[in-house]
Amino acid sequence: MDEANKSKYDQLMDLLGKGDAMVCLDARSPGVDVPAQHKTNPTLNLIFNLNFRRPLEITDRGIFTTLSFQGRPHKCAIPFESVWAIYDPNSQMGQVWEESIPKDIDLVEQAVRQEPAAKTPKTRAVKKPAAKPRAGAEAGKPRARKDRSHLRVIK
Repeated sequence: MDEANKSKYDQLMDLLGKGDAMVCLDARSPGVDVPAQHKTNPTLNLIFNLNFRRPLEITDRGIFTTLSFQGRPHKCAIPFESVWAIYDPNSQMGQVWEESIPKDIDLVEQAVRQEPAAKTPKTRAVKKPAAKPRAGAEAGKPRARKDRSHLRVIK
């Protein structure tokens, strides 16, 4: 195993020992097997975890497992030669192998393009109309708030 692949293997195993690992790869590289809709992506990001339901095989050559894409399983092969960064998606700490970054992409330009989207507020303030007084016997009682959660309990 060459030094770069050993470093990628060690970084991945270290992060998986702690939890999730985000693997950034050039899906166009030879030997990469991902669904056709992702095969042309030079900046494909995949999250791995040792607690996956399907077996995860990590060798000195790469990562081999079945992943789910839009609910459909696909047997994937990710050679370490195609990997250019591995990091913890929660802390953003990890490692980038600059020599492995595809020459035809500009990561700084992509980060700048994504930054304004991250700063754009997802909601805006809307002035609520004044509440109408309630009629009848309930007028003096405080109204119970309804749970407006998008989650629900399934038994």
